[in-house]
Amino acid sequence: MTVIDPTAAVDPTLPGLEEFFDSDRLSELLGRPVRADRLRHKPGTSAVARIREAGGGIGWLATYSPEAAAKLEKTFSRSVGSGLEVQHVALPDYPDHSLVSGPIELDHRLYRPMRPFRRDGFGWIFVDRSVEVLNYNPQRRVVFALRHRGERLVCKLSASTPHADSELLARLASRGVPVLETVDRSGLPTSSHVQYFTWFGSGDLSTVGTSNQSSQLGAAALRDTAGAGADAAAASYAAGMALALLHQQPPAFDTHRWRAPAGSLIKLARETSSLLPGITDRLERLRVGLEPLLRRPGRAALIHGDFSADQVLVDGSDIRLTDLERCTYGAGASDLGSFAAVEILHNMPLTRDTDVLALPRTAAMLDGYSAGPTGATETEVLGWTIFHLLNRLSEPFRSCSPTWRQDMVNQLDLMENILW
Repeated sequence: MTVIDPTAAVDPTLPGLEEFFDSDRLSELLGRPVRADRLRHKPGTSAVARIREAGGGIGWLATYSPEAAAKLEKTFSRSVGSGLEVQHVALPDYPDHSLVSGPIELDHRLYRPMRPFRRDGFGWIFVDRSVEVLNYNPQRRVVFALRHRGERLVCKLSASTPHADSELLARLASRGVPVLETVDRSGLPTSSHVQYFTWFGSGDLSTVGTSNQSSQLGAAALRDTAGAGADAAAASYAAGMALALLHQQPPAFDTHRWRAPAGSLIKLARETSSLLPGITDRLERLRVGLEPLLRRPGRAALIHGDFSADQVLVDGSDIRLTDLERCTYGAGASDLGSFAAVEILHNMPLTRDTDVLALPRTAAMLDGYSAGPTGATETEVLGWTIFHLLNRLSEPFRSCSPTWRQDMVNQLDLMENILW
C-alpha cells in the first residue's frame, strides 16, 4: 500500500503553486470565482496554468520564483500599452512571492504570433464576444472560432510552427484519409503560426452519445444504449477505419526511423517519481514489466501520435481526424493504446475486473481498425495502453485536482492490474 502525505508541499521554492489546487482559496485571492488547470511546472522556477472563470472567461495564471519574475516585465509593460489588465496579487504569508493572471492576448509566448491580428486591425480578438475560445494551452496554443464573411471558421494559433502543415494534410486527404484540411481565407491575418479550418460537425467523438449517467454505467450497458450510443459506436468504428488508412500511408518526413520506447519509459518513470516519490519503487517494477511488451512493437507506420476520441470530429456518419501535431513514424498499436487510455481515464474509477478494451468507443474503434488490411494483437494494444496511461499519470497534477496524489495512486493501481 502506498502511503502519501496530502499536505506535503509540491515545490517549497514556489509557495504560490499550492493555491492552484484550492479553487476556493484561489478565488478569494483573485476576487472572483476561478478554477485552474492545464498546469505547466518548472521546479524551482515557475508554474503557469489556464484559469477558467465562472462566467466563461479564460486566461492564464502564473507564479515565478523571485529570480525568474523578471520574465513578466514585458507582460506588465504590454498591459499598460494595450489597456488590458494584468492582475498582480501578493501572497500574504510570502511577501517575495505573488500570483499573476492575465488575458490570452498577453500570454508572453503567444504575444508575437498574435502580431498579425493586431497589425491587420483585429485588435484584441478575445475581447470580442463573437469570438469563442475552444481550447487554450498557456504558452503553447489557442484555438478559437470566429465568423468571417458569414462563414464559421476555426483558427489555431501556436507558439511554434505547426508540425502537421497544410501540405501534409492535403497529401493525406488526397489519399483518402479523412483529415481536417486547412483553408486559405483572404482578409484574415496570416503567418506560419496560424492555421484556419472550416467548421466541421457538431462535436468530437468524446461528446457523441454521452449522458449524465454514462460514467455510472458499465461497458456492456453503454454498448447496448440505443440512439446516441449507436451513433457513438458507428463514429468510433469509422474512426478505426480512418486510422487504419492513415497507418497505410508512406512515411511523411525526412527520417522515419522508429525508436524503441525503452528510453521514454525510463524518462517517464523518473519524472513521475520526482513528483510523487512514494511511488518510485512501484513505477520501476511497472517499467521493468512493461518494457518487454513494447520491445517488439508490431507494425510500424505513420501514426497520429496523440489519438483519442476528442481528436475525431463527427458529423452524423462522417468523421474527420484532427490535431495531427504529433504525427510521426512509430508503432501502429501506439495509436490504439492512446485511444484506449483516454477512454479509461474518462471512465475512472473502474472495477478491478473491467475489460478495458471493451469500453464502448475503444471496442468499436478496434473493430473498425481490424476491418482494414492489418490489425494489432490484444497484447500489443494492452502494452501501449499501459504506456499511455503512464504518459498521463501526472494528468491529475496538471489538471490541478485537489486530490491529485490519490488520483495518481488509483491510476497506478489500475495500470498494475492491467499488466499483471
